[in-house]
Amino acid sequence: MDRPALAEFPFLVVGAGAGGLRLRALRDCTPGAALQAWCRGIEVGRLPLAGVLAAGDILELPVTRLPCVPLPASLRIAAAAAGPELAAPWPIASPEAALALLGPGAPVLEDLRLESGMLRGTGIERRNGLVRPVLHAILNGSAVRAVQVERPVPLAEGGCAFRFAMALEPADLNGGGLDIALHAPGTEAPLARFAWAPALPGAEPLAALEARVLRLEQAGQTTLAGLQAMLDRRLEQQQDRIDAFIEAAASLLLDRLLLEGPEETAGAALRALIAGAVSPPPAPPPVAGGEAMLAPSDAGFDLGWHAAEEDAEGGFRWMSLQGLVRNPAPMRPVDWVEVAVGHLYGAPAPALEASFDAKPCLVEVSPEGPHHYRLRITPPGGAAPCQVLRLQALAGGSPAEDGVSGDDRLLSIAVTGIVFAYADPGSGPAG
Repeated sequence: MDRPALAEFPFLVVGAGAGGLRLRALRDCTPGAALQAWCRGIEVGRLPLAGVLAAGDILELPVTRLPCVPLPASLRIAAAAAGPELAAPWPIASPEAALALLGPGAPVLEDLRLESGMLRGTGIERRNGLVRPVLHAILNGSAVRAVQVERPVPLAEGGCAFRFAMALEPADLNGGGLDIALHAPGTEAPLARFAWAPALPGAEPLAALEARVLRLEQAGQTTLAGLQAMLDRRLEQQQDRIDAFIEAAASLLLDRLLLEGPEETAGAALRALIAGAVSPPPAPPPVAGGEAMLAPSDAGFDLGWHAAEEDAEGGFRWMSLQGLVRNPAPMRPVDWVEVAVGHLYGAPAPALEASFDAKPCLVEVSPEGPHHYRLRITPPGGAAPCQVLRLQALAGGSPAEDGVSGDDRLLSIAVTGIVFAYADPGSGPAG
């Protein structure tokens, strides 16, 4: 049966968003008691009507759920499942289009259990059956691990269900037991928790102590890595100076042999060549008005960062799942740190944790345009010392593994600049 032409429909879909489908009446009509949206024979939205609609009237047809069906799919607008059609079908080509209609999903994680060294469970998403669920787990308050999620299956009442699993390691079970928090990207609160602890007095303080010891060990490893990087840079500078001296001395000796000039002139030339070959060490970022700014090309970006890049908007630097940033003035207490984000991968908004050395900090996310965000990181008890800023991304991935491009790097956020603000602007940086 041929579909009617676009001009024969009494309504025109002019847009779609979180409120549903936006329709405009093309002529005076009485469509019936209600407008309904259907997807593969399943009702997904309803708008009650009363009386005659005039040409030009705007209606909002809410879409409250979507079934788990193969893509691409489409939404039919009609007064009944059998028709007639009141508007051209609205296409849904990807899960992102479903996300725009229904907003972020809120799956319910049930049936958490341990089986043969695996944490298993079932997730239920009752509204968005086209969702692509992504989960990660935080173990014992510190370690982050990805969770394997199977392809969703449809539910009879709409929505979808999916199974997930995560392998556990012997080191995950410590003296205080096991604590697992399951998260979805872009949500701060955990979707579910699984905890196991021995029935012993004082078990909870022991778990907190072990988590603190783990953070201190990580901070020690960070400090050791920074010292090693500084030693490597000093050795490189020393080798550059030795090479420059040898080159200058050899050039001077050849000149003396060719020109047979006086000895005093040769000595002066040698000293001038040595002085010109030695390059001064790189200067730290300037601290002006109590703030220090790190550009993407600065050496303060330590472990976990890829090389600096540029696009039409300026310079940026991609971070893997974890990145370390050295404080330009480590002897001064830090009031707050602002991180400008220009690109994202693996999440619609930045999802990360931050800490000053081993001290966890608060992270406030503020959008500043498409894919641009500003993160303000503050210590919970006021200004605090900070040798290294540690950033831990909760979402990310590799474009090569995801089939997006041939880039096999692990990416999470791209930073365009970092600002350290100090509590005592009158003092200068150490050293």
